[in-house]
Amino acid sequence: MAKVKKVLMGNEAIAWALLAQGATVLTSYPGTPASEILASARKFKAEKGLEVWAEWAVNEKVAFEIALTNSWIGGRSAVMMKQVGLNVALDPLMSAAYAGVKGGFVVVSADDPGPYSSQTEQDSRFLAMFAKIPVLDPATPQEAAEMVRRAFELSERHQIPVMLRPTSWICHGRQGFELEEIVQRRQPISLQKDPAHWAAPPRQRFRLHRELNRKVKEVARANTVKLLLGDEGADLAVIASGVPFAHLHDVIKGMGIEDRVAVYKVDMPFPL
Repeated sequence: MAKVKKVLMGNEAIAWALLAQGATVLTSYPGTPASEILASARKFKAEKGLEVWAEWAVNEKVAFEIALTNSWIGGRSAVMMKQVGLNVALDPLMSAAYAGVKGGFVVVSADDPGPYSSQTEQDSRFLAMFAKIPVLDPATPQEAAEMVRRAFELSERHQIPVMLRPTSWICHGRQGFELEEIVQRRQPISLQKDPAHWAAPPRQRFRLHRELNRKVKEVARANTVKLLLGDEGADLAVIASGVPFAHLHDVIKGMGIEDRVAVYKVDMPFPL
């Protein structure tokens, strides 16, 4: 796949990666720090002449359901929102975790530690754990863009929604990127009628919950915590994920104590 070099904001890079990975339906409700993702996707869609549905919805619940519907017929989809918007979308999120997906489905929930522009500092990783879906926690804007591919692949392999959890520093940070070029991708789509699954009544939900638990265990078995700095024999070990890992990396490098601290990085905080 051809590569392209660009200087982008984190949200722009996430939008680019979603399109490069073949998302055909992108939905969102605006809210900082996530607003620029769909806006950028609409811009890139126009520049590339893509046949992609990119829609602002009336709220996060509706946005979630529109994107989920496309996933159920086999298309790759993504929904973007800020962390308090995830509260609005929690009803369909919980049901989608049980029902699963066909095409890759990525839920981008942008957290706002600080907070800079939010009512709360709530942590979307805990809602991912509550819903029993995998969550990826990028440490840099580049990593956020790279994790989009992983999120789609993970979603399709295990037929489960996957959350990407950038924070405001990721969303609004700017750096040079090397990204896959965006090309039009066409996916075969069809709806396989199975009311007992897609519209499961309560007596079938126990079976779907058991299946969800099995998926979570499979994802956890393949999840590893990586030693990225220092030596396993160091006197002190630190485990970090997301932006705190990036800060920790800079501090340890700046102090020149790489040989004294072992730093382990968690890309996927749930499931471990």
